[in-house]
Amino acid sequence: MPTKLIDVFLRDEYLRSYTIALGFVHAPIFEQDYIDRARIQMQADGWSADEVQQARFVVRDEEG
Repeated sequence: MPTKLIDVFLRDEYLRSYTIALGFVHAPIFEQDYIDRARIQMQADGWSADEVQQARFVVRDEEG
């Protein structure tokens, strides 16, 4: 299952990282798929829609 770390920044300040695993079968996976999932997780964590919209994301491979 492809797993990536998504670093989230708001107003040039690091907020946190999410570990996102996508289990798509027979479909291409793009960085935007991980970012979309991180946005959903931010909303679930209580960030406002405006903050989620302003956030910037860095997608990187899981280390280890």
